[in-house]
Amino acid sequence: MHRISLEQWRMFIAVVDNGGFAQAGDALYKTQSTISHSIKKLEQTVGKPLFEVVGRKAVLTPYGESLLAAARTLVSHADALEHDAISQHSEIRSTFNLAVDILFPASQLWRALSRLAADFPDLNIQLHETALSRCGELLDDGTVDVGIASSIPKGYVSQLATTVDLCAVAHRDHRMVGDKKHSLQELEQHRQLVVRDAGLRGNVNSGWLGAVSRLTVSNLEQSWQGVQHKAGFAWLPIWFLEHKNDADVVQLNLDNGHMRTVALQLAVRPELASSKVVKAFTSYVTEELKDE
Repeated sequence: MHRISLEQWRMFIAVVDNGGFAQAGDALYKTQSTISHSIKKLEQTVGKPLFEVVGRKAVLTPYGESLLAAARTLVSHADALEHDAISQHSEIRSTFNLAVDILFPASQLWRALSRLAADFPDLNIQLHETALSRCGELLDDGTVDVGIASSIPKGYVSQLATTVDLCAVAHRDHRMVGDKKHSLQELEQHRQLVVRDAGLRGNVNSGWLGAVSRLTVSNLEQSWQGVQHKAGFAWLPIWFLEHKNDADVVQLNLDNGHMRTVALQLAVRPELASSKVVKAFTSYVTEELKDE
């Protein structure tokens, strides 16, 4: 704990600038006794006299002179911080915490983060990869500033971040692969690779569409590997599949060209809505949606 308060340093500087205790009191709207008492306590704390009285004027001792520049810097920085905090003319936050569902297109996310890092070079960024309900939990806990997921908790104003198309894929040796079209009801009779809900307080049964048999994994890459090794079929984002190059994994031929579309929402903790960092990231990450 600091034994010398910021107010004591203010009084120390005021005595120097105004030439005496009474004059400092007038400048700070305090009594002379208040100034004198504060300076005496300051001198007791540092263990050396800071002023000597010459005539009617308080003059710095050599030791007091050695502290003056640092005291001015301290008070000046404190005043600037207070002004910025109140007026919000500058961004005070040094860390940006973000939770993003694994379905969100990776390239879109990294383009936004790259621009954010360039605009705020001193910013520390914490990225949490989430699945299903975990993003909402991190928002509610105050762990993250912004969350992007298909389900946002009540109490948040959200906006559309992007839509993601998913298609069903399987190994080319899977029984449903071929020219014949299949219904979703037929698909339900086969084992599906699904990503587990990463939430700690709930379990959202989303993604497997009623499949009789499931193999639950932790992320999209594990789901892909399961398909490659003939462990089952999976619904995977098209953006994810476009980065893969494996002729053994093919899209299933379903009735009416069945494709799942998931809307991902962006939510901001209400108290951070005016943050420059948050506004910038929100703009960058939704820019492509606006251009469509």
